[in-house]
Amino acid sequence: MAVDFSNAWKTAAKILDDAVALLPNLLLGFVVFAAFLVLAALARSLVRRTVLKRKTHQGIALLVGRIISMSVGTIGFLIALSVIAPSFHASDLIKILGIGTVAIGFAFQNILQNFLAGVILLLEEPFRLGDLISVTGIEGNVHDVQTRATIITTKEGRKVVIPNAVIFTNPVAVGQNEPNPHK
Repeated sequence: MAVDFSNAWKTAAKILDDAVALLPNLLLGFVVFAAFLVLAALARSLVRRTVLKRKTHQGIALLVGRIISMSVGTIGFLIALSVIAPSFHASDLIKILGIGTVAIGFAFQNILQNFLAGVILLLEEPFRLGDLISVTGIEGNVHDVQTRATIITTKEGRKVVIPNAVIFTNPVAVGQNEPNPHK
């Protein structure tokens, strides 16, 4: 009994032809996405430089910079996806994300807790970049306040990443700004 592979061969050839036909769109989509990532990084850098010149409301400016960067990156991803698959619509992605939001919320509970604590820390500004802080026995100068974690530089020059939920739920001692020789 002979096995007929002609249908499988035709299907494989069609898949290969479709993949080769899609290569220009993939390349263009990658270039578009990379351009938007560069644009997002430039926007974030511009906001960060502006923030470092200001002495008030640094946290809000850092938060706005991150939101702008994430928004530009997301828009770039959606445009690149529509270049790769012209039949794709952003509303399709929103429908898919709507279904899984509850499951994602439970799965990423700690990440969301750190994110929300980070947003509140950036808005309230209990400390600023360069301030000396001590939390849960860790002491150092604030190097960066991100939406997920705060990065401090210890006196030994080591960078320590502290989740924002830890900072938000524990006492924090804030000292005077000290020049950090390891910056």
